[in-house]
This record gives sequence, C-alpha cells and structure tokens, in this order.
Amino acid sequence: MRSEYEIKAAYFYNFTQFVSWTPTPDSELPLRVCVLGENPFGDLLQPLAGRKSQGRTLELVNPEDLSTAAGCHVLFVSSSNLRNLPAVISMAEKGQMLTISELPGFVDAGGIIGYVKQGNIIRFEINLQAADAAGVSINSRLLELASRVIQ
Repeated sequence: MRSEYEIKAAYFYNFTQFVSWTPTPDSELPLRVCVLGENPFGDLLQPLAGRKSQGRTLELVNPEDLSTAAGCHVLFVSSSNLRNLPAVISMAEKGQMLTISELPGFVDAGGIIGYVKQGNIIRFEINLQAADAAGVSINSRLLELASRVIQ
C-alpha cells in the first residue's frame, strides 16, 4: 500500500503533464519544480529530477524563502507557509507558477491545485480562476479527475 505522500508525489508529476503556460516557456530550459518551506515529501520527489514532462527536463529546487522562489514553474506550498499564504499566492500569480498545496482551503484562498483527503482517498481540487490569472491552462482530462473545480 502506498503512503499518502507517495500518492501525492505521483499526482505531482502528473500535474506537470497536464498544464501549459502562456506564454510558453522556452522548451530548452528545464521545468523548475519547487517546494517552498518544509518538504513533507522527504525524498519521494527526488526520482522526478531529470525526468521529462512535456519534453522538458524536471529540475527540483527547494527555495529557502519566497524571495528565492522566482523562476519556479511549479510551486508546492508547504504548511509552513500558512501565515505567508497571501504573499506566496500573489508572487506565484505574477510569476506564472502552477501552485499546489495540501493546506486546507488552498484553492479557496487563490491557489490553483489543492490536495484534499476524502476518507482514505487523496483527491485534488482546481481553481480555474486562479489558473487563468497566472496564465496557466489546465487540460480538460485533469479537470475531469478533480473532485471540485472552481470556475
């Protein structure tokens, strides 16, 4: 049986495959996947480093704080950023980042994808308004799998 974070790590990789950015980032550059704050995944995201997603190499980064997160394409916002969430979401929107978190109410607070636990099942919610504001397009196949989509 897979752990909660093994499942979330698998989702994490799949999220990178079903989103696109406007304007499209240079395909020669790596797709920077960042975990801001305490990393709840441990080493579970490490196998993603060097893998390809949409023809781009994934590069894992753990920015020390918000000021060093610029340049991330995908930003996981850990629970240690709860107090700083409005500033994180604002910076991520300006930086055209796909934001992902497990913070309760994340998508209602302006995040793009939020993990939710329904019983023993890990699902996710999507905020399309936040995605549009950040210039992130989400494939309809991913939207169909979401437990809730904010239009």
